[in-house]
Amino acid sequence: MAIIYFLTGYFAFEEFILKFLPVSDNVYSYLRFIGEILIYAAFARLIFHKLYRGIPFVKTPIDLPILGFYCVVLLSIIINRSPLIGSLYNIRPLARYIVLFYLIVNSPISKQRITTLLRIIIGIGLIQIGIGLVQWLGGPTIYDLFLPRASTLDVAGFTKEYRLLEVGREIGSIYGTLGDTVIYGVFMIVVLVVILSRIKKLEYLNLLAIGVLLLVIARSYSRAATFSAILACVVWYFFQYGWKKTLRLSLIVLLIFGVLLAILNPFDLEYINPRKARVGMVGNITGVFSGSYVKVAQKQRLGAILGNVPTVIANKPILGYGADQNTTIERLNQSKRSFLFKILSKKGFKDVYWVAILCFYGVLGLGLFILIFFRLFTASLSLYRNTVNRFTKEMAMVMLCLVVVTVFLLFFNRTLEFRGYGFYFWMCAALMFVSDTTIQTYKTIRISL
Repeated sequence: MAIIYFLTGYFAFEEFILKFLPVSDNVYSYLRFIGEILIYAAFARLIFHKLYRGIPFVKTPIDLPILGFYCVVLLSIIINRSPLIGSLYNIRPLARYIVLFYLIVNSPISKQRITTLLRIIIGIGLIQIGIGLVQWLGGPTIYDLFLPRASTLDVAGFTKEYRLLEVGREIGSIYGTLGDTVIYGVFMIVVLVVILSRIKKLEYLNLLAIGVLLLVIARSYSRAATFSAILACVVWYFFQYGWKKTLRLSLIVLLIFGVLLAILNPFDLEYINPRKARVGMVGNITGVFSGSYVKVAQKQRLGAILGNVPTVIANKPILGYGADQNTTIERLNQSKRSFLFKILSKKGFKDVYWVAILCFYGVLGLGLFILIFFRLFTASLSLYRNTVNRFTKEMAMVMLCLVVVTVFLLFFNRTLEFRGYGFYFWMCAALMFVSDTTIQTYKTIRISL
């Protein structure tokens, strides 16, 4: 349990802590594996303890979809003859947090400990807001202080760069200690959702807290995070007040946004990249609705949906092109029947994560990956509607919001692979099941030495 406490607080500050350690760049890069190693070590210890003591493992509704997904990953490696190291490197960022999920689900965690973990998340959020405001007001000097150490690590032929956004930072954006504006935005969504789950009435202080969180998320200049934060609020409002009030409020918000869009950014206005020129916070959000942005998107995320998907379906629909990213990109570019909008490169390939999963593991892998989220959502919905435990209901609300938001975010970036989101997403999912006192277990297995 101490490891979970530590990692919950550590991952949000990892970039800032490691930057100032008096070690070489190579040591700095390897230290970034500490959290991952601790998760695997704690999980291995848990398995041995349960098997030796004959303690049953906990059942969850997503066990079979997860098992099926990883079987497809293995099949894709074998059938497509994907390089083993590259395939493991590709699935590793997601796998570590699935292990975290089962570590927490099978750990004896009381309501008080769950509450402590949620308070840690909220506390981190408050600190990140403070640091973000300092960056917002402090200028370039302050920004440089919180920039991660720029270094490069080569392992088994793979190069990993550690620095703030490979394509640069939006001018005027904030990122706290997360090392990246996008990761800052999505982490603050987790904070927002945890706070929303505890709100029973929309009083002035609650509205103020929600407004501040929406403001700092928008200030990250991550448009996907900003729209996702609004989506999280809509999902919460729906389950709190029903579809009629939600529809009424949504129409009002859309009307206000439509007026702003018409005034500030008509459709024929030229899109300005906020990484190359200063753009207002509102203009950054409305900029995606300009005609020129649509043309840009066709070579990026929109192009991945319209180009990569039919290319996979026409050539390698069942198990995809292979589990190794570099090999998959090469094979996509060499496809006999191609609908690609551009020559693909490693840079930005996983921006549309749903499409990336389809490319790696085919329709079979994507179907099982979607099933994981579907079962997680239905389990959350069932607990929210049927449980008499108020605390479990709150945790179910957290996951209802997070699942919907994550499904949306995965069209824009590899959200679940980010330490500042993936860790907290799967931790909250596990805590929801732990809080359920009616949870079932598998048959007891015992080993003797």
